[in-house]
Amino acid sequence: MEVGTMKTCSRSPLLLLWFIHVTIPAVLEAQGVKVWPEVTGYLGHDVTLPCTFIQGPQHADITQVRWELKPPEGENIILIVFNVNFGVSVYNTFLKDRVEVEEQSLIIRDVQMTDAGSYTCSIVTFPSGSFEGTTNLVVQGGKLILPRMIAAGVFVLIVVTILVTTYFIIIRIRREVLVEHRVCYDEGGAMVCE
Repeated sequence: MEVGTMKTCSRSPLLLLWFIHVTIPAVLEAQGVKVWPEVTGYLGHDVTLPCTFIQGPQHADITQVRWELKPPEGENIILIVFNVNFGVSVYNTFLKDRVEVEEQSLIIRDVQMTDAGSYTCSIVTFPSGSFEGTTNLVVQGGKLILPRMIAAGVFVLIVVTILVTTYFIIIRIRREVLVEHRVCYDEGGAMVCE
């Protein structure tokens, strides 16, 4: 019976380090689309749904950006498309006059409750292909009321403070004027002031 011996290579750790050095950065620098999972918009205000293309180790040129809405009920609705050769095309939807693309992000003007839903940013690149990410837009109507109420309360408090201060200043001045104009005289041992 022959007993085998195991031989080790002194280069194994170096080979492993080289392999890690080559593969890990490529994985960490993978191309893709970065979006926020959820964005809150406030009724009557503008909202931006961020979308950014992350370049990887291989440079890619963006050729098209498209935004779609997947409402809670219904089919996907293409909202707006930007193409480097053909420019911007806004589709005839209920958002037609209120959407625009800035870089790759979608801006919705004058947000309405019906604007809530899942928005998908699709980016087509050359030579790397297509990437997409989805953001959920939540629309709230009441959050901006509280700051307005606080501002109104502070305004009323300031006005009341000014009025009360003015009142006390006027009362003090009147008292000083009254004291300065009193005439006092002695009438047979009794002091009389008028």
